[in-house]
Amino acid sequence: MAGILRLRTVTLMASIFPERITVVDVTPGLGLVETQSAELFTPDRPLRMAGGAELTSVTVAYETYGELNAAKDNAVIVCHALTGDAHAAGWHDGDKRPGWWSTLIGPGKAIDTNRWFVISPNLLGGCQGTTGPSSVNPATGHVYGLDFPLLQVRDFVTVHRALLEHLGISRLHAAVGGSLGGMQVLQWALDFPDQLDQAIVIAASAGLTAQNIAFSAVAREAIMLDENFLGGRFAEQGKNPDIGLAVARMMAHITYLSEDAFTEKFGRAPQGATSDPGFGVDFAVESYLRHQGETFVSRFDALTYLYLSRVMDYFDPFGDATPPQISPQGPKILVVSFDSDWRFATEHSLRIVKQLAARGAGVSFRQIHSPWGHDSFLLDVPDYLDTIRAFVEAEVSTGRALRPDLRRIASQVPRGSRVLDLGCGEGELLRHLARQGCVVTGVERDGAAMVEAIRAGVPVLGLDLDTQLDEFADGSFDVVILSRTLQAVMQPAEVLRQMSRIGDHLIVSMPNFAYWPHRLRLMSGDMPRSSDLPYRWYDTPNLHYATLASLEALFDSLGLVTEKRYALSPSGRSVGAGANLRASSAIYVLASSRGS
Repeated sequence: MAGILRLRTVTLMASIFPERITVVDVTPGLGLVETQSAELFTPDRPLRMAGGAELTSVTVAYETYGELNAAKDNAVIVCHALTGDAHAAGWHDGDKRPGWWSTLIGPGKAIDTNRWFVISPNLLGGCQGTTGPSSVNPATGHVYGLDFPLLQVRDFVTVHRALLEHLGISRLHAAVGGSLGGMQVLQWALDFPDQLDQAIVIAASAGLTAQNIAFSAVAREAIMLDENFLGGRFAEQGKNPDIGLAVARMMAHITYLSEDAFTEKFGRAPQGATSDPGFGVDFAVESYLRHQGETFVSRFDALTYLYLSRVMDYFDPFGDATPPQISPQGPKILVVSFDSDWRFATEHSLRIVKQLAARGAGVSFRQIHSPWGHDSFLLDVPDYLDTIRAFVEAEVSTGRALRPDLRRIASQVPRGSRVLDLGCGEGELLRHLARQGCVVTGVERDGAAMVEAIRAGVPVLGLDLDTQLDEFADGSFDVVILSRTLQAVMQPAEVLRQMSRIGDHLIVSMPNFAYWPHRLRLMSGDMPRSSDLPYRWYDTPNLHYATLASLEALFDSLGLVTEKRYALSPSGRSVGAGANLRASSAIYVLASSRGS
């Protein structure tokens, strides 16, 4: 509502650090929002679930933010995590805290409600207005309890799609979710890629590890062994398994934060000024976890916790015997992980990226630095929010005019090729090649350059060239490009070997350390600098310097066949005889053992 001031959390979300203060931000915000409700399935149109069961009555709670445009092409759906609900942004009347994803959603934020119409539904099986195990079974007149059918992630997607139909929306600009929400987005992209322009999968997994399953198993045991669980019929007897549910939340919350977050927040601080050692709440961290458990019991349902946590255990979208293919013209997909998340560590995200790439998807990936662990996706982490915004608002750009050497490289790439550019920077070359009908992917480690490439619509992966090229399958690209980057990697020979495994043809360019002005500079006793070697020796990213002769010897030793060589002057003009002396750089078109 116009005129209502937005409250902005200036440090971390109050759900994790409840005593941190908020300040008034004078920019207009979403203000008060209301939760709506829709009956999406009825006896005449039952919900047929992935496991074979049917529900004859399904009501869904949801919220919306922003305005749907006339073309109905600006819709973004938010899929919530295990203990989330429909209230993702704005404020409810009387609430002390904003929606759980207010860091991401709102006017001028990463998902800008001045531009996008955002839909946030509560999950099937939820406990905040959507049909779940604590709802009344119309067939019996009693609460479902453990008679509620087991859920699959596909069931969530089915209900989300029914909500879109109810709202008159046939296609989404984006689906975005973190943790369990990311699993829903991934399943949607695999099953119904034609309904999405974009899919954003944050801090998620496509197959829980034994350790993850173990954490959930202990949480469920705590609930089911509570004396007030009563076989799931506790509500009928006016009971609630408060102790078990609180313990489940306390243990899970430990997995949501990193060790650094706990150390910064609590260290070994005692609870209170004085404390006699014993088995009470002696440390501040113990008090904090107890508070989390008590608060959770007041807003969440034990049965929902059982059902939604079990969904995650069984989620395995790539386990199908005939996995679906995703066209490069299908949804653009962004996968994000956090380096301190040990619940769903970056390896989980890389598995998703690898599987999607193998299915032909245009996928970007970035690992974000954050000290706060799994819950980082809920927090104000600028690199993360900038990356999401760049992706959601990406527009294919013509970009700047190509450098002369990049124009030469582009001329050597056949139209329609599958191209991998290692060290792609802001993606200028790939933008050009995409306009030539090529299917392109970039690899880049610099965060600012990655964001610009993503903003320009270039699929880019934040991988380390020295250690992570094994994420690419054999022969997965027609052309692999390494432009002015070989000298900056730790192991040039190994990078070239990986390139020859990944692609049929390689294009490699590199400065020539034996260029005659460089020789003169060395003879004068100083390190050379030029347009091709612009850095001072003490602040250069370059780790290795090579002459053209030594570079060609390396190619020969690796069995790479030089098909073409373009020796270039600083202006990009071709150099003929005496290239090892007269050329400032060179471009090589090489055939790998695969392509030769």
